[in-house]
Amino acid sequence: MSDWEKDVSELKTDVKYIREDIGIMQKQIRDLTSVSNKGLGGLKVALFIGGILGAIYTWLKIID
Repeated sequence: MSDWEKDVSELKTDVKYIREDIGIMQKQIRDLTSVSNKGLGGLKVALFIGGILGAIYTWLKIID
């Protein structure tokens, strides 16, 4: 096997590993995006409930 054939086979192997790494990174990005979206939704719900409780507390203080 000549040098250039060995180089080509090494490059093919490198490209295969790079493609696998890219696939893994894309999956991690999708997972991270879904987790952050769930976290953002939970934060919005917590703020909404907190706002309602604050309004009720304020209303009760005004009535007294």
